Amino acid sequence: MKTSDVITVFDTHAHLDSAEFDVDRGVVFSRLSGVHKVDGKLVSVSGVVLPGTDLRSSRSCVEFASLLTEFYAAVGIHPNSNVDSIDVDWRKLCELAERDDVVAIGETGLDRYRNITPMETQVDLFCRHIDLSIRLGKPILIHCRDAWDDVLPILRRSKGLTGVIHSFNGTREQAMEVIDLGFYVSFAAQVTYRNEKFTGLHEVAKIIPAERLLIETDSPYLVPHPFRGQLKRNEPSYVVMVAIRLAELRQESVEYIAKITTQNAKRLIKIM
Repeated sequence: MKTSDVITVFDTHAHLDSAEFDVDRGVVFSRLSGVHKVDGKLVSVSGVVLPGTDLRSSRSCVEFASLLTEFYAAVGIHPNSNVDSIDVDWRKLCELAERDDVVAIGETGLDRYRNITPMETQVDLFCRHIDLSIRLGKPILIHCRDAWDDVLPILRRSKGLTGVIHSFNGTREQAMEVIDLGFYVSFAAQVTYRNEKFTGLHEVAKIIPAERLLIETDSPYLVPHPFRGQLKRNEPSYVVMVAIRLAELRQESVEYIAKITTQNAKRLIKIM
């Protein structure tokens, strides 16, 4: 095996603290060391960002990041999380966020698709995360689902904020605006799907400037094509399928997509 035959990728968003990994988390972790095959490709995962979704989850992500050099922790409260003890949790989360080994703030954002948490509470939490991100100088990981009309006005007035729109599923215009605002755009497995409903996303993927492009799995969710319907969950090594699809759409090599997205990820979380 030649080193040049191995595709090195960086997964910028994976929930490895999720219950779906409780049975064999150690095995999954072990697969992130070394080289293995995915759909005939030799793959090496050089990094995985682990975003918290509440205080417990954030603590787990910090703990996991101490186990493997490939792991990087982010801490945050997801817009669909239980917010019963929000003030107490928020104070403790802020303390956690100040740790040197925490590289980003999130997952945070707004969600009108599930609408579990009242929008007023979601907006309050999102703005708290933004203030924390700016204060600490750490990038923010943003969830936006059916809430662009809410998210964009907040981002427009948040001067000095940097980060990524994770699992991007918006329009060309929305993508260009967030890029103009200084954000990265991260694609997950939706871009690998062949359904007609994803045609618009395919077109968006073609026009994102290479220096603003990222890839992710959002594990354990969003199993990529061609494994959709075959695997019960996603995991970081399958992020290579997103790179392969982007290479097809953009008429670039997989090696180039893997290299540029890895460089971008490291620049985002300041580990260059």
